[in-house]
Amino acid sequence: MTIKSILSRVSIFDSFSPDQLGEVAGLLSEKKFKSEENIFLESEPGKNFFIVSQGRIKIYKMSVGGHVKVLDYLEVGDFFGEMALLDNTSRSANAVALTDSTLLILKKEDFTSLMGSQPELLLQIARTLSARLRKADIEIEMLSFSSVKKRLIQSIYNLADKYGEGTPEGILIPREFTHQDISELVGTAREVVSRVLRELKDEGLVIADGRNIFVKDLNRLLEEIRD
Repeated sequence: MTIKSILSRVSIFDSFSPDQLGEVAGLLSEKKFKSEENIFLESEPGKNFFIVSQGRIKIYKMSVGGHVKVLDYLEVGDFFGEMALLDNTSRSANAVALTDSTLLILKKEDFTSLMGSQPELLLQIARTLSARLRKADIEIEMLSFSSVKKRLIQSIYNLADKYGEGTPEGILIPREFTHQDISELVGTAREVVSRVLRELKDEGLVIADGRNIFVKDLNRLLEEIRD
């Protein structure tokens, strides 16, 4: 996959012509990260804008006590790191490669220059930030008012819907999403996730076999979330 073809999948470049995408491609460098390798840490100065070219990235926060809360998982065509460049502050979260990954990197000065020459880019970024804020509002509401079971069902639904692979047993959630990863997404202990997964298995909603999690029916999960 060429850099231009990857850029064509990035939402903020939807309105760019092939020539404009070529201009952006010329500003990018490429860097590979091993699985579990840090990309940046919270409070570090923001120097670059990142686009996922290959692999999967985890964005997360860590409390003083070492508890992890996953904010998002990103895949090919997703971008991150723009907030610290827009407001000239430090990183507000951590980023780590969940799998072996390749990132396209745009330096801060090139990012700023590009926004100045392409005003529609700033509008697209604003729309993305608005969507992320709405998602955060929903998550805050779930953390405040929903049970761990319902939050887990929501997280499994999201993972299966976005990353799942169809199999005869059901929709398989990729193996790199461990029980620990899911617990950090839900905001609870891994042991609690394992216990609730057993409950969902008994209820016929999922098949949990070791590290494999199969969703038998996405619509049934959705009904549980709305109930």
